[in-house]
Amino acid sequence: MTTKFTYAIQPSYLAELTEHCFVPSPDFKAAKSIAESQAQDEATDQNIWKIPLGGKAMLWERVYYNDPANKPFENPGDDGDLLAYTSEEVI
Repeated sequence: MTTKFTYAIQPSYLAELTEHCFVPSPDFKAAKSIAESQAQDEATDQNIWKIPLGGKAMLWERVYYNDPANKPFENPGDDGDLLAYTSEEVI
């Protein structure tokens, strides 16, 4: 029995799905998992392509690289509630 791959994962810097540069996947759940791990391993966004049985591949979803250096700064003394302060304290 031959498996028909219905999804393909490749780096997003490749504009079109190429035959020689993608990771095949049999279903979307597996494709999403592969794309998430590849995004972190390769430090680049990944595209998931839907491959119909008889037609042209279409871009289905983009998985973004989650850069740990891009976390927002968190002030441990800030509770985030500006309504608890008077206007003189905020300015």
